[in-house]
Amino acid sequence: MTKLELKQALETILFVATHPLSPKQLTELIGDCETKEIRELVAELNLSYKKTNRIFRIDSVADGLQMHTLPEHKKWAQTLETVKTIKLSPAVMETLAIIAYKQPLTRAGIEFIRGVDSSHTIRRLMQQKMVRIVGRELLPGRPGIYGTTKNFLEIFGLTNLKYLPTLSELNMDKLPGDNQLELPLEEDSE
Repeated sequence: MTKLELKQALETILFVATHPLSPKQLTELIGDCETKEIRELVAELNLSYKKTNRIFRIDSVADGLQMHTLPEHKKWAQTLETVKTIKLSPAVMETLAIIAYKQPLTRAGIEFIRGVDSSHTIRRLMQQKMVRIVGRELLPGRPGIYGTTKNFLEIFGLTNLKYLPTLSELNMDKLPGDNQLELPLEEDSE
């Protein structure tokens, strides 16, 4: 296969793929190439897309490669009913953040941090395939231990959990009491 044919095959496969494909999977699908060559072809294709002002790129997501529309053009893609947006309540986002940063973690551990029952929010995250049971605790009742999924990485555009922003990057490195709103109390004037 010529280099042009390899690029065309790679581009076609990534264009129709509904989930990220690893370089190894791509080499098996295309044949006649190695994973190193796949990475080089992706870099060349992305450079070509940038030079010609294309609105998409091939991104590394969840240990694989996937074609994505650039964020500034997502509003046009969202007008189609085939593009799903996920709406997460603050409680669900809080639970997801706890699991993402503290995993592996049991429901009791999540509820200890949140201070409220989290069974509903965990169930919702499992239905959306962002969280899964990664093991069982050796305690009575064998409670599940939760962790994030590849779908979580894909949705948030991460290649690996190590790329989650740190607390200092989020300006959340203060103690919980430090960032509470303080209102002056007015004394009753009788």
